[in-house]
Amino acid sequence: MAVSRQISFEVVGTPDDLLMPMVQALSDMRCYRFSRDGLIVTARTPINWRSIGEVMTVRLSDAAAGRTLVEASSHSALRTVIFDWGKNNYNLKRFETAFRARMAQ
Repeated sequence: MAVSRQISFEVVGTPDDLLMPMVQALSDMRCYRFSRDGLIVTARTPINWRSIGEVMTVRLSDAAAGRTLVEASSHSALRTVIFDWGKNNYNLKRFETAFRARMAQ
């Protein structure tokens, strides 16, 4: 089973309004091969010297009035990976930073 990490946080705005900043944040991370199912976006991170790449999934859903719950997960692209050297945590922190920066624009 692949190594997997998850985070969730709330932001101000509606899920529909935050879809574009979410995709832009993933693009800022050089993700590619996007697929979308409603308010769920899945993308792959590029291969580098530390990993074969990861698959990131981000879901937007309604939270309290005028707020959106953002749930993000990152797991290794290969199911045989048992240690990720902190790459999944790094991806999630990078995504949250990029997403909040895109929201501020």
